[in-house]
Amino acid sequence: MLATDERSTDKESPNEDREFVSCSSLDVRRIYPKGPLLVLPEKIYLYSEPTVKELLPFDVVVNVAEEANDLRMQVPAVEYHHYRWEHDSQIALDLPSLTSIIHAATTKREKILIHCQCGLSRSATLIIAYIMKYHNLSLRHSYDLLKSRADKINPSIGLIFQLMEWEVALNAKTNVQANSYRKVP
Repeated sequence: MLATDERSTDKESPNEDREFVSCSSLDVRRIYPKGPLLVLPEKIYLYSEPTVKELLPFDVVVNVAEEANDLRMQVPAVEYHHYRWEHDSQIALDLPSLTSIIHAATTKREKILIHCQCGLSRSATLIIAYIMKYHNLSLRHSYDLLKSRADKINPSIGLIFQLMEWEVALNAKTNVQANSYRKVP
């Protein structure tokens, strides 16, 4: 299935102030020297901008980088989603659909690659949002879980603030559902 999404859109805690590091100043291949990194047992991999060859083993690819090449035409057998996020994009409207895409693929036991340009900020943010929603963990625990498997992740502070809003929204939804079960007719 070929998707057509074209929307714009050291151990540290997710709340600490830190300066964003440009991907162009990093040797990206040193971040993931063995290629895409398995970060969740449900076959979810994190990576920097892949080559066409690196995409071929995956069933689903989610590219969340404005500047990363859209490779969907080169991999027609791969379900490819490209959300054009910048480091300061408002991502809240995309998180429900993206986490659902990931979850649907996991239920079919498909192999999923989530990437941005560096594989440190935007793609990590999406995986944290997924963990929060489908593993029912807090932002802090989701961040710590991913950080324990990909120690170089570094979501921008703006994306962390949006994950804090995502956490509030998830908790509100959970509380509404819990309250509806408590009501007795």
